[in-house]
Amino acid sequence: MTAAAPNTPNLQPDGQEFLGHSQCSWADAQLAAMLLAIDPFGLCGVRICSAPGPIRDLWAEQFRGLFAKDTPFRKLPFGADRDRILGGLDLSATLRSGRIVSEKGLLAGADGGVLNVAMAERLPPAIAALLSAAIDDGFVYVESNGVSRRDLARFCCLLYDEGFDASEAPPRILLERLAFHISLDGVSMRDACAFNIDDEEIRAARKRLERVRCSDEITAAIVSAGAALGVHSARALMFSIRAARAAAALEQRNEVTQDDAEIAGRLVFGPRATVDIAPPEEQASPEQERSNETTPDTSNDQGGVEKDVQDMLVATARAAALGWVLDKPPQGLRRRGTAGAGGKSGALVESTWKGRPVGARRGVPQDGARLDLSATLTAAAPWRNIRSADDRGVHLPIYKEDLRIKRFKARSETLVIFVVDASGSSAMHRMAEAKGAVELLLSDCYSRRDHVALIAFRGEKADLILPPTRSLTRVRRTLSALPGGGGTPLASGIAEAVVLAETERRKGKTPFVVIISDGRGNIALSGEADRAVAEADALAVGRRLRQTQSRVLFFDSGTRPSPRARALADEIGAQYMPLPYADSVAVSKSVKKAIAAG
Repeated sequence: MTAAAPNTPNLQPDGQEFLGHSQCSWADAQLAAMLLAIDPFGLCGVRICSAPGPIRDLWAEQFRGLFAKDTPFRKLPFGADRDRILGGLDLSATLRSGRIVSEKGLLAGADGGVLNVAMAERLPPAIAALLSAAIDDGFVYVESNGVSRRDLARFCCLLYDEGFDASEAPPRILLERLAFHISLDGVSMRDACAFNIDDEEIRAARKRLERVRCSDEITAAIVSAGAALGVHSARALMFSIRAARAAAALEQRNEVTQDDAEIAGRLVFGPRATVDIAPPEEQASPEQERSNETTPDTSNDQGGVEKDVQDMLVATARAAALGWVLDKPPQGLRRRGTAGAGGKSGALVESTWKGRPVGARRGVPQDGARLDLSATLTAAAPWRNIRSADDRGVHLPIYKEDLRIKRFKARSETLVIFVVDASGSSAMHRMAEAKGAVELLLSDCYSRRDHVALIAFRGEKADLILPPTRSLTRVRRTLSALPGGGGTPLASGIAEAVVLAETERRKGKTPFVVIISDGRGNIALSGEADRAVAEADALAVGRRLRQTQSRVLFFDSGTRPSPRARALADEIGAQYMPLPYADSVAVSKSVKKAIAAG
């Protein structure tokens, strides 16, 4: 029989002269499935870059057909905790029997089969570490809640990557341990043909795999090609040799050939290549060509074969890398405008009452914290027999140290605090910028959960003109009658921002301060009109603002960049932006960009 995928990027199977790029992707995806079925625990798994759809389901169904019917296929539920994955105390059996009974986890249940991981781009790093350790060791170890066990966990992993761009990718620690990375984006149903192989042929190739050998010349060529392509991972080199051996076993050969090495180079090295994927060809001069024709080849045959294989591997992997880049463009080019268009919300913080569940911890359910009943019973069950002597008649004594409360991870709400200079003759211009920027930010605050507040300083002090809000109607009504003019109490404005930032941070919000001023304060904190004292006060409260660990953006609204404003921004630890001609759109875009970058 012949492999489903040919050995060159421009496929020519079954008399067809040329196959399009999507057909090439499907053929490589088929071949990766066959090789993985032959050596599932040596190649470890495959990352499938594709949105949910019929193409992905078809590939998964055909991959399932390459295994025996009794092969375990397990799914890793999103949000599964450590005990569910590794195993631990079987609570119901323990309560029934009166003794500690343990149960296997998902990884042990997938032993000898396949583990399906959907939405891998959202996989927490801690869970990815557990999967990686099981792939490396082939075992899972459980030491908790009175349970001590060691289970076999040899499986290959199907990692479904549904991310929109490079910023949404599965954890690197797990990607490094999977041999193949394939993309099904752009493949249509008319290009998806059936596998021309069955599970009996896969079983025969799996038995033959132990007898397949890879010569030193081919191995050296693979290592050299990996170095030339910028692939320096020892695992990638091991995967390429294993893939070449599996390809030889598929073709009923006991020795790896150049064609087998080419398949391995395309599938393993292609997505991992880090050098230029299409280097310019160097044209030889006529003198060099005549010299090459007259000069005999002094290299030995063995070195020539190794060099030919290396050059072929590099060319094939570079061609495959080009296809991979077409399938998975760099960050910002793929599905632009659909993911994260509204920017990033507040910081990821731990909560005891809302957000995404991330397990439980010891604690008392109070102040809004919620009891995790299952975790509490699991913590108390191992001590049942010991405590029963003191608590007669109680089926399961529960002590205070057994109580567990639920843990959540949630994005905190972002509060954008505008501190605006409303003094002097240019107050009308600066206030117009602030009003427009606030309204533009509020236009999409509901998707990002942003609140805004406005502090205006003029005369002798600063005032909180607009308390934290998301109400666009309230903002427009408040801003329409905002006054201006008078002295410049810059220090008072920054001090008011410090108080508001500290207050709102205690409430769980993430403050972000935007200062719009030329940095020329002339009113001290005491209300005295003294420029020197005012500048010293501004620097002092600036240091206090820095201690709140709030991100600060300083717009220098003067007619030209001011050294005073730059010095004040440096003291605060703010990002300094001289924008003498800024309008509300420019201010709003800069603020949203800075929030998203945080």
